Amino acid sequence: MRALPFYDDEQNGGFMMLEGILRVEKGKIAIEYQKKDAVIEVVKSGVKTVEIDLNNIELIEYKKKLFGSRLIIHAKRATVFEDFPGNDLMVRTLKVKRKHRDIAANIASNVNLFLSEKKLRELDGDIE
Repeated sequence: MRALPFYDDEQNGGFMMLEGILRVEKGKIAIEYQKKDAVIEVVKSGVKTVEIDLNNIELIEYKKKLFGSRLIIHAKRATVFEDFPGNDLMVRTLKVKRKHRDIAANIASNVNLFLSEKKLRELDGDIE
């Protein structure tokens, strides 16, 4: 699956910006990101990496907008996003540029399909 470039320009009241890449690989969401000052755009942190197990994800929403889109990740527990900055306890909203819409929609679709199939296996009693 292709990597998805994203950004979040609403960190620390709009004074910090988060830029990164999201990938889905081997049952995990791998996120590489860096924070920088939104006013003068000087890099403030090195690149950090966070891996989130797909079993800790409740849902991924893809919302298409006119000029950009959003990938909204919902966690099952509050501790899932403790190493990934954001404004909400159990939800992270990643903004996606228009040219990367297809990648975002594909990631949301594939992850939600994986989660649905996992729930069906649990209901059938075939827990891995």
